[in-house]
Amino acid sequence: MNSRRPRLTSPLASMRDAVLGVLLRPFRRLSPTAQFVIGFSFLVAMTTLLLVHPLAVSNTSELYKRSLQRVIGLVVLIAATYAIAWKFTEHRAGNVALALSNKRAFALVGSAVVVQTMIMRLGFMFADGIAIQSTRAPFNDPMVWRFAVPFAAAALLVCLLVDTQLALITGLITALFAGLLSPAGIQTSMYAMISCAAAIYGIGRYRERQSVTLAGLFAGVVNAITALALIAYAQEMLAWRTVLLALGCGIASGLLTTIFTAGGLPINESLFGILTDVKLLELSNADLPALGQLALRAPGTNQHSHAVGQLAEEACRAVGANPLLARIGALYHDIGKVAAPDYFVENQHDHNPHDRLRPSQSARIITTHVTYGVKLAKEIGLPKKVADFITQHHGTRTLHFFLRKAQADAKSGDEVNEAEFRYPGPKPQFKETAIMMLADSCEAAARSLARPDPEGIREIVIRIFDAVISDGQLEECDLTLRELTTIRESIISALTAIYHARIDYPGFNPPSLTGPMPPSTGVTYATPSEVPINEGGEVEDEAVSRP
Repeated sequence: MNSRRPRLTSPLASMRDAVLGVLLRPFRRLSPTAQFVIGFSFLVAMTTLLLVHPLAVSNTSELYKRSLQRVIGLVVLIAATYAIAWKFTEHRAGNVALALSNKRAFALVGSAVVVQTMIMRLGFMFADGIAIQSTRAPFNDPMVWRFAVPFAAAALLVCLLVDTQLALITGLITALFAGLLSPAGIQTSMYAMISCAAAIYGIGRYRERQSVTLAGLFAGVVNAITALALIAYAQEMLAWRTVLLALGCGIASGLLTTIFTAGGLPINESLFGILTDVKLLELSNADLPALGQLALRAPGTNQHSHAVGQLAEEACRAVGANPLLARIGALYHDIGKVAAPDYFVENQHDHNPHDRLRPSQSARIITTHVTYGVKLAKEIGLPKKVADFITQHHGTRTLHFFLRKAQADAKSGDEVNEAEFRYPGPKPQFKETAIMMLADSCEAAARSLARPDPEGIREIVIRIFDAVISDGQLEECDLTLRELTTIRESIISALTAIYHARIDYPGFNPPSLTGPMPPSTGVTYATPSEVPINEGGEVEDEAVSRP
């Protein structure tokens, strides 16, 4: 066995993590409440500084007092706006499962609004500058040039990363702040709100990068129509120059929305640890170091992971869970086996190295693939939702075959610590990890059958499901009995399709092999009853001695 430790991270990634750790260390020492108060105050202060620009501060005492009063009033209004956004985030997080915690979701909304306010202020300054340089209508009208400001960038970002309803709140706050910044308050607010709504509801599920472009283009078309409507409402002459400029600025707003949103997506995905479908698809790249090392050092485990991912994906689709998350989680659930691949049956050939070890040593090696996998997941920055598959796919099950071997080998009066033969857990906490636990055992059991016919597959899958349920491994996830039945039938159907019998074609069958057979991987059993499935539904092939 090659004991050289694989390198799964680049020097640049290691340097980035070290720098972020140093910068964020003082903030992490504070209590969660203190962190929230500081973050909330920072949002209010930054937004006030950005919005206070139109409030001219005079040196005269009377005007200075009035300006100061307006600033204080603005601070109160901004604080109240963010407080409403926080309460709505709490309410939304209590009703639906968001991609991140309610505090992190609020931090994302708040930071997006601050950056959006900065973009709007710079955009208005730029529009005013262009209008001042022009002398002919409509090029000297700053209102028309302001239609090019990308008002929907923050709302679209929140929509793609978190939730549509939170995105709508983000758009509403953006529209209010745009009205405070612009002299034409109500018109600018309406334009911004319509732009945000068009971007939010103009996009489907975020599964590819071009979704951002399509949403921006749709928002651009809506912006152009809205701009013409507002010009008509203002009773301005719709000369062809005005129409063309308004249409161009509206479409430019949509394109700029795409640019700013596309630039902010990877930053916020990484900063807030958000797992989007696009990020999941990127994690499936076989050229990534972790998957490359798994395929190179543990090819049997790699093949098993892909097969389990296929089973889990179909089962998740059948019960309305996230099939992509299950498939990607399956690819990484056994990455800890790269440390000692030869000690797992799918990578073994003629001999079983566990035959030379004490049962406690074998159990330690097998269970350590979970803890080592967690360590690797932290090194490569694997998202927590994917890393959870590593810890939860075995739950808290016990290696009963090795435990019984240890009890049989123990001297009279010696006690065997069962905890040494148990996986650290926890039990599956959500549907996808529970489904993958079941698919993992079912695929391993079906693969070990010498003749995996439909009857044998059904018998062995039912046996595993009954064992996992009886062992209490599914107590902490929200799978119903109806869903378990659907999952079971989905796995049976998928395994039957994978191992279906081939038809013999006379005259086209390969000749029978003579001489010694090449070494096979793993162990096979003639009947389903011979497969070593323990009381927790785990297939313990490693515990079977081989000549």
